[in-house]
Amino acid sequence: MTLVSGLRAASYGIPFQPVAGVFGSDLAVINGWQTVADPYSGTEVYVIPAIRPDVAVIHVNEADELGNARVYGTPFWDHPMTRAAKRVLITAERLVPTDILRLQPELTLVPGFMVEAVAIVPNGAWPGSMHPLYEIDYPAVERYMKDAPGVFEAHLAEAPEAATAAAIG
Repeated sequence: MTLVSGLRAASYGIPFQPVAGVFGSDLAVINGWQTVADPYSGTEVYVIPAIRPDVAVIHVNEADELGNARVYGTPFWDHPMTRAAKRVLITAERLVPTDILRLQPELTLVPGFMVEAVAIVPNGAWPGSMHPLYEIDYPAVERYMKDAPGVFEAHLAEAPEAATAAAIG
């Protein structure tokens, strides 16, 4: 929640965001987070400084050629990250006509004017999930987490884009 709070602060254009649930954790000390008095109750609350990434890259279900993008799963991280970042790059499962997105504009998570570039990358969230298209590939994640020589190279060779790269040449 603290990461999302920092992203939200940046997206709102404010220097920090109050957050609950940090007391009792070493995170505040490690990160140097400060407290302020809640002006309504006087209780001390931690405030998380704004996090403004240079670039946000998110994978979406579909995008149009103008950069308008939709996520059919949870936008929990994606929404504040795209608003906080200085630049936004989109990878999408598929390209759809703009007219399709105009039928339900309220489903568009990222408007095209915020997007610098779009790449169509089917299965681009692998080994993660892309609701409702595919679930997390837990066996692939477990293979990747092994501490052994060649694990990273094997993971890259197994990735969906490896087949595309091999076909191209």
